Amino acid sequence: MKNTKIVSMILSAMVLATLGATSVQAQEVVDQKGETPTEVVITDNDDPTDPLDPTDPDQKMLTLEKVPAAYNFESKLQNATYNLTADLTDETIEVFNDRIDREWSVKANVASNKLTRSSDSKEFTVDSFQINGTEVAATGAEGIVAKAEATKTAANNTGLIETAVDNVSIGFTDADRVLVAGDTLAGSIQYQLYNTADAK
Repeated sequence: MKNTKIVSMILSAMVLATLGATSVQAQEVVDQKGETPTEVVITDNDDPTDPLDPTDPDQKMLTLEKVPAAYNFESKLQNATYNLTADLTDETIEVFNDRIDREWSVKANVASNKLTRSSDSKEFTVDSFQINGTEVAATGAEGIVAKAEATKTAANNTGLIETAVDNVSIGFTDADRVLVAGDTLAGSIQYQLYNTADAK
């Protein structure tokens, strides 16, 4: 009899513990909701301070974000003179700007105006290099390959501004006829962002 009471008490305790552990589901109160409209307005940056150093904490966001990944040309062996072209897909020069009225431009040049043969470091002078038809290598070349529009709007001169690079060309001379089949020449196109329309 005593054992029966003990078992009964244990079962009762287990039932109570189970009931106590049962969670109560939250129920919405009918027609008791609220809503707050939220809006973000992006404004033009008209702060007169306009540092030139993008690492400055106060820099007003004029940065060169992207340039084409590579310019690749291929040619059969020529008798001294090489004039090569290449069409590109999905290559861009990208600038971020936060001021509608700001002037900016990107100037390109051929590093040292040279191509270097990988096998022996022999150099070849680049006579011409054009990006979208703009000369960047010849003497006196302006070299501006991207710039702000003459008539500036929020749409065309703020945010990430993309200039497509569709075609490039290169011209150089192997005056001593030292190139042979299988040679590889390497060079580099450099870019600099300016806060003026004429990269000066």
